[in-house]
Amino acid sequence: MLGTFSRRSVAAFAFVAVAAAAGPAFADRAAEDYVAKNAPLALSTLNAKNLSPIERQAAFGKLFDQFADLPRIADFVLGSYARNARADDALYKDWISTYREYSIAVYQDQLDQYRGNTIRILAGSKDATINGRFYSVVRSEILRPGQKPLEVQWRLLRNAEGTFRVVDVAVQLEENVVWLAIQQQAEFLAFLDRNKGDVRALLSDVKRQTQTMRARIASGRSPSGG
Repeated sequence: MLGTFSRRSVAAFAFVAVAAAAGPAFADRAAEDYVAKNAPLALSTLNAKNLSPIERQAAFGKLFDQFADLPRIADFVLGSYARNARADDALYKDWISTYREYSIAVYQDQLDQYRGNTIRILAGSKDATINGRFYSVVRSEILRPGQKPLEVQWRLLRNAEGTFRVVDVAVQLEENVVWLAIQQQAEFLAFLDRNKGDVRALLSDVKRQTQTMRARIASGRSPSGG
């Protein structure tokens, strides 16, 4: 699912890239420090050999809840259909819960290939104020012995209290760098467009995908099937 680009995802990524480029480059050291402190926690959790797969999932989920802005991302990936989901309290709660489990599985699935390696922050964050909100993109490298470093980028949002939250992560998939939330939005919108905006149908499909990823993680297979 996440190994290919759709036309809509490319357009969405281009919009975000242009918007970020339009803002001043503050090179926010606080954002870099935030990633430097917290990103290794995710990798070390995935590498915790003393934990069972279920225990690693729970530990990673705790980190996800602490560092990711789940409600914002869950709304973003639904695009224009988010309003319909929010109009039904039970449906919206189900969506938030389902998307949380899906997101944890996605990040486990994609970052699992990097576990046991060292992460290095690359200085010079790309910062911008978009619609009154401060965003920062921090670049990092996963250092793998005997192999080329892999780049992982972190898009952060800083709230009025100065607290950072992760709103998207870009990972390297083969020769492409994919922003996961942007890619998810493109695929979810395409699904909803085909299914007359039926969020419940999307819920079922997302739950199915989560189960597939959980099985792959448990088996130790890579996202590419290797």
